Amino acid sequence: MREVLERGDLRLGFERTGAEGDPTVLVHGGWEDGRAWERVVPGLSSSLQVLVYDRRGHGSSSSASPGPPVRKDASDLAQLLESTGLFPAHVLALGEGGTIALRLAVDRPELVRSVAVHEIPSATLLDLEVPSSEERGRFVRAVERLRGLVGAGQGEEAARGYLEAFAAPAEQWSLLDDGARRYLRSHAEAWSREMADPEAFGLSLAELRGLAIPVLSTTGGSSPGFARRIDDRLADAVGNGTSLHLSDGGHFVHRTDPDLYVGVLGGFLLERNVPTT
Repeated sequence: MREVLERGDLRLGFERTGAEGDPTVLVHGGWEDGRAWERVVPGLSSSLQVLVYDRRGHGSSSSASPGPPVRKDASDLAQLLESTGLFPAHVLALGEGGTIALRLAVDRPELVRSVAVHEIPSATLLDLEVPSSEERGRFVRAVERLRGLVGAGQGEEAARGYLEAFAAPAEQWSLLDDGARRYLRSHAEAWSREMADPEAFGLSLAELRGLAIPVLSTTGGSSPGFARRIDDRLADAVGNGTSLHLSDGGHFVHRTDPDLYVGVLGGFLLERNVPTT
């Protein structure tokens, strides 16, 4: 059943699934809304209490408001967890949602049991080795070029360019049906706004090193090499981190290979997590 949290200018649409198990919240990426998780929820909700929501500026939730998007989204998520009583929660996140998940873990650790992120855009981690600083520059320039297309009203070209730069070969624009293309185009402005926030490119090393909770970072088997390097360095930066390169899938593994992704998440929650009792 669809529910709504309303507080001041905040309106978040959300759904709860699963009656037993640890609380688990799913945080979608910048080119999506909560519907992105529909192929993953059945597998997770069989053993977890799953909370799916639309972030501010996406889907059925309120429009974006002034302020740094990452911190505002993390604050929104904290309010949602507190209002539903579903905490401390496992926070599973995709793309830009991963930065929000880590920000929540830093700011409100009492609300977070573990974090699992898939292909987080933490380009700042590419600066940890000198040869990679050029790669970080290319990453940032690609984002700025795509934001320029969105600003010029060319949302479709931005979506196409995003897939070319960051997605796996099987996830390219030419292979999508009309519905998938419309879905991506509809989120172009939200993604552009979020990526204007400097923190979208990653938290500071000091903040990451202060995290003690289990953190899993994953990349698809067909994803670009820089995504794997970011995930490896994220796992090294946090105190209890694990990096896993999946056998298949790409940036949108939650849609293309949901069973694989659910299996990986289930293994992390069972094997790597601190007991809850």
